[in-house]
Amino acid sequence: MASSRKRLPKPDPVEQRLLDALRDAVAHHHVGGAEGAPAEGAAAGPLVIAYSGGRDSAALLDAACRLRRSRAAGFARLLAVHVHHGLLPEADQWEQSCERSCARLEVPLKIVRVRVEPSGGGIEEAARDARYAALAEAAAEQEAAAVLTAHHLDDRVETFLMQWMRGAGIDGLTGFVAARAFAGRAGLLRPWLAMPRADIEHYVAQRGLAYVDDPTNSEPRLLRGALRAKVLPALRSVRPGFLRGAARSIELLAEAAEAVHELAEADLASCTEDAPSAMLWLDRLAMLPPGRRAVTVRAWLAAQGVQVPSRARLAQVLAQALGSRADARMKVRIGAHEVRRHRGLLLLRTAQTERHGDATLRWRGEREIAVPAWGGVLRFEPTQGEGFDAEWLAACPLQLRGRGGGERFKPHALRPSKTLKRLFQEAGIAEFERAALPLVWRDERLIFVAGLGADVRLVDDGGERIRLQWHPDAELLPEG
Repeated sequence: MASSRKRLPKPDPVEQRLLDALRDAVAHHHVGGAEGAPAEGAAAGPLVIAYSGGRDSAALLDAACRLRRSRAAGFARLLAVHVHHGLLPEADQWEQSCERSCARLEVPLKIVRVRVEPSGGGIEEAARDARYAALAEAAAEQEAAAVLTAHHLDDRVETFLMQWMRGAGIDGLTGFVAARAFAGRAGLLRPWLAMPRADIEHYVAQRGLAYVDDPTNSEPRLLRGALRAKVLPALRSVRPGFLRGAARSIELLAEAAEAVHELAEADLASCTEDAPSAMLWLDRLAMLPPGRRAVTVRAWLAAQGVQVPSRARLAQVLAQALGSRADARMKVRIGAHEVRRHRGLLLLRTAQTERHGDATLRWRGEREIAVPAWGGVLRFEPTQGEGFDAEWLAACPLQLRGRGGGERFKPHALRPSKTLKRLFQEAGIAEFERAALPLVWRDERLIFVAGLGADVRLVDDGGERIRLQWHPDAELLPEG
């Protein structure tokens, strides 16, 4: 006799894989925490879904809602965040579509409008940077547990190919990672990074989900669109399962990148031990094998918030730092900074603008006088010790000038006068700092040099005197 009990429908295997991957990613984040995101803070707020309204993010939001209905751990609170870039005329319609979908799913929606400022990396890179900044701000504001994006295997391989064609290094080639620290205590999770686009297309079709279609995704004039429309189909025709193989290669690169980073951190710690803040010892750097020197300098620059330079510029840094005489000048510009060498140390400083012209001032008893042309203030400090006579100092205008060459100066009573170059060397003032130090003249006599002090032949001791002090906006190198 046949049973009258109806069998439950067998779950679609593709849907189940996507649901399992999403649930496992969030569970791992809650238990172990994404790198840099402690587990104890992971459950503090909602899961933020990066929701463009496109097919992939529509599938991700729907899957998250299904897990919420099944009471899966970590899915009780959801928040969709839609970033409105304002780059295409359809953007307002996409926003409205997102509002309708979120209302139907009973998921709160936060709309963030951003202004995309194209930079050297192009409009796509600028839009991506603006999008992630908006997601990070929303996550921090909501004290989110994590931010989820719908990136998948095809995205990862496309990004690898784009970076490969641009000549990227190992970090660029690894592209996306499945989980990383992001904003505050929230991690950034990409639960479907191992899933092909075809699985998500299947999920959307099975569920009958509505989504918007961004025409730029398949625009052949854009690099990613060209890869998607022409290159990937050609690769599939040659080797149908190439995506999985490519993904394994990317994972191996990611493992290698992690090992390289760990080694670079150890080498950096060795090269900076006992060095002044944010500097490294060149003799220790020179002892490393050539390949490790480069990654150590990259790690050093990154630790100071400087964008990693091109390979050619990095080679220039190493060549000037290690391949020239110890007393040779070194200056390599990296963005708004410059890399310099001083007394066996490599250091980074904000690029200095040249000082222009002379500055003339008249002292009338003020404690300090600002000198904008030289980026600092000249202070007049009363003292009972060695200093200038106040009436003598006020009797003539004072001029601040740069070095002309050949000036001699006597800052020490028991030593002969010397050239400024020799005195700066003896004082340990780096060559590249000297142009920012003004010389103070009175009636065509050099009376004071910033960094060295007053000429002892023109000061007296006893009674009330005035001591000059120069205070730049940016301090000189720290002692060490």
